[in-house]
Amino acid sequence: MRAVLLTLVFLAGLGLAGAAAVVTFGLYNVSAQAGHLPGVSWLLHTTFRNSVALRAPSMEDAPPLDDPDLIALGAGHYATACAFCHAAPGEARAATAAAMVPAPPPIEEAVAQWEPNELHWIVENGVKMTGMPGWPVEERGDEVWAVVAYLVAIQNGQAPKLPEASEGVAYCRTCHEAIAGPVPRLDILSATYIEDQLGLYATGVRPSGIMAQAVSVVEREDFAGLARELAASTTAPTARAIAGDGAAGERLAKQGTRDVPACTACHNGEAGKGPVLHGQSEAYLAQHLKLWREGTYQHNAKMLAAARDLSDAEIAALAAWFASLNSEE
Repeated sequence: MRAVLLTLVFLAGLGLAGAAAVVTFGLYNVSAQAGHLPGVSWLLHTTFRNSVALRAPSMEDAPPLDDPDLIALGAGHYATACAFCHAAPGEARAATAAAMVPAPPPIEEAVAQWEPNELHWIVENGVKMTGMPGWPVEERGDEVWAVVAYLVAIQNGQAPKLPEASEGVAYCRTCHEAIAGPVPRLDILSATYIEDQLGLYATGVRPSGIMAQAVSVVEREDFAGLARELAASTTAPTARAIAGDGAAGERLAKQGTRDVPACTACHNGEAGKGPVLHGQSEAYLAQHLKLWREGTYQHNAKMLAAARDLSDAEIAALAAWFASLNSEE
């Protein structure tokens, strides 16, 4: 028995010494042109599939993935953040992307064998040693569903055409003047407020993977001019029908406490203490109230206090009431 144990210890030591030699002397060829040793690709891919299947989130919190606005939002993000590696549906990848090891597959191939919740995990977390990055910010899995909705549309052969490449205000308008639902209207907001939010997105103080990507393709010195143009817009996305209980939302919005003022004290439909919410998208308002309630947003103490104890029903009612109003700004 002793001889067996000594043999095992010797073999383990020999293996460690060999591994140390490979690392120390650079014996392993890391060239992408050399590719992997036989069997390594299969091992990594099998590990990848099983790891994703184990960790993929439940579909219980998924929004309707056939929502055209959600799909359009995902398409807009995909166009600037993902298309370089995976290309647009039906198009060839860039030669540089195709030369990666492992090569990012064309998007139709990349999404073919995955369930929506598995796609969500991959987009949110990325994959080590593949070049696939994670979502630009943490705790914004709600945004990731937009990209998943677009990928599911690809699976179903119903993906919309990606927006044309554009810059400056034209780039911003591909979402903010064309997509309702999860995208806020900017024409009812002041230029000062828009510029401030661009700065918060750029620094990560206001976490958003979609907006982090968007502001990364705009020069910081252009924020002020961009904000003025967007605030002066006369075009807004087509409004959706109001689904929530607006009457209950009105009562709640006008009800304040000693510690937390009424919503309407700041959000009164005019430029002032807070951003204009009158006529804003119901879906957008509800989602962002949840972000305040959950502490994902931290950059305004009053909003944290106001949203902390709201129930889902109260959030839905508030969103419905503000969305049903007309802005005076």
